[in-house]
Amino acid sequence: MMTTPPERVVIVGGGLAGHTAAVTLRRCGFQGQISLITRESTEPYDRPPLSKELLAGAVTRPTLSPGLGDLEVELQTDTVAVGIRHGEILTTAGRLPFGAAILAPGLRARRLPGELGAPEARVLRTFDDAVQLRTELTADRAILIVGAGLIGAEVATAAAAAGCRVTVVSPEFGPALPGLPDTVLDEIRGWYDECGIQLTVGVSALETNSTGVLLSDSRVQAADLVIVAVGGSPATSWLDGSPVTLDRAAFITADEYLRTSLPGVYAAGDAVAWRSSRYETDMHLEHWHHAAESAQVAARNILGAAESYDPLPYFWSHQLGHSLHYIGRHSRTDTAEIRADFRSGRAVTWTRGGHPTAVLALDAPHLVRRARKTLESATRPEAGVVR
Repeated sequence: MMTTPPERVVIVGGGLAGHTAAVTLRRCGFQGQISLITRESTEPYDRPPLSKELLAGAVTRPTLSPGLGDLEVELQTDTVAVGIRHGEILTTAGRLPFGAAILAPGLRARRLPGELGAPEARVLRTFDDAVQLRTELTADRAILIVGAGLIGAEVATAAAAAGCRVTVVSPEFGPALPGLPDTVLDEIRGWYDECGIQLTVGVSALETNSTGVLLSDSRVQAADLVIVAVGGSPATSWLDGSPVTLDRAAFITADEYLRTSLPGVYAAGDAVAWRSSRYETDMHLEHWHHAAESAQVAARNILGAAESYDPLPYFWSHQLGHSLHYIGRHSRTDTAEIRADFRSGRAVTWTRGGHPTAVLALDAPHLVRRARKTLESATRPEAGVVR
């Protein structure tokens, strides 16, 4: 850990992790210079509302508070990091020296081959993506959404509410959780029916072409607009060949303190893979709580803390008139038990060797809050639970 605070901290990435890192540094009393660079043209903003409130027209800009100006943070917009070496980050605006750095570049949305053809294909990753998409979700348009994960389901919700004719195609169905009981999958599938959304599972979208989207079953699905929601990949190509080590999937590798292989450089957010003592493996997460919590730990460690980062994974989604909340980490071989109670809600609890490993709650977030303490205890390293 660093024992003397650096004179300048440079943060790469203008998402929630980058913003939280700057806020944490100031709240911990850091008086030095903070520079934050982002490839976007605006201050950092909150991403979850992009696929929910913003598409629905409930908000115009999902802001984060406090503003960076109030924190005396030097913000460099429209600036892209292109390289790093000891004590210096290379950007499209020039060299940026640092005493310490936090890398939080996030993800880039994956795309399909042929997306430059017709019909037009969209992704939803940035504020500009959401603003453009909101204008295109108009009544009676035929919208094809590729991917039935969290973002795909949330975009489908907004499109259906706008009066679009919505079709969703995906090789797999539901949230990316292994071993979901068929009865739960059937219930979630019913949510699509309730919203008038056509769901086709078991086929992949291969590419877009001049007439639509070519599917793996050789059909061409026509649409006025295609929205690709098949996840993202780390925005880390600028680190290729640098002293910062990447894993095989291009995530930044870090230890339990979120230190990278380059001294004085930490990583946070969606693009980091760190060593978890809780699960005895390298992990990466792509959810809101992880972005905020990892940035807090990285910032505090820059200022001399020796705080390990070892959270319980947690995410939530509001989709199709319902909510999903998940906490923990389970495998396909864990035992799943469904609990259904009119008053307390519905949930799936996974166990291994009699110990709980995860909980998924449907329309019952209080069940996840209730499970957190038990899961914290059952999965702590000293508990001796098989992982």
